[in-house]
Amino acid sequence: MRSRERTARRYAKALYDVAREAGATEAIGNEMEQVAAACAGDAAARDVLTRPWIKPADRRAVAAAIAQKVGARKVVQDFIALVAERGRADHLPEIVEAYRTLVDAELGRTRAQVRTAVALTAAEKQQLSGKLERALGKRIILEEQVDATLLGGFIAQVGSLILDGSLDGQLARLRQRLARG
Repeated sequence: MRSRERTARRYAKALYDVAREAGATEAIGNEMEQVAAACAGDAAARDVLTRPWIKPADRRAVAAAIAQKVGARKVVQDFIALVAERGRADHLPEIVEAYRTLVDAELGRTRAQVRTAVALTAAEKQQLSGKLERALGKRIILEEQVDATLLGGFIAQVGSLILDGSLDGQLARLRQRLARG
């Protein structure tokens, strides 16, 4: 897994350098996400892109066609084609994630994965992101996921920092205090 992440970071860094020179880091990131979603959503294309016995030139052509179909610019088409040609199409989600991390760092923001028992309202999202921004000193982008297994509250993760404001967590802490006496 770590070698996959290292490989993804290398590819993402190379694309990021090209995108920064072009002055389109965020736009290229959005296009990469669209292409990755298109590849993941098409089982036949995914099979062609990830099978080692398919000729590299064929994988390259299919990847470029998918990127062109979603309207990606030439840089993204060429990059996706190169990744597929080298047999790294299965790394695409990790490459997109690593690229997004580079863009977020450039723009002084970070992403927070928030699991909640019920969907947050717009006001609650704004309040939570405001508190996280003040605590961390960075602009926060909330990525919400509704988790029906939570009894209530939320669990926010920003990098390695985990904030547990869930009812489950509060009950677990109460259990520990009662067990200690």
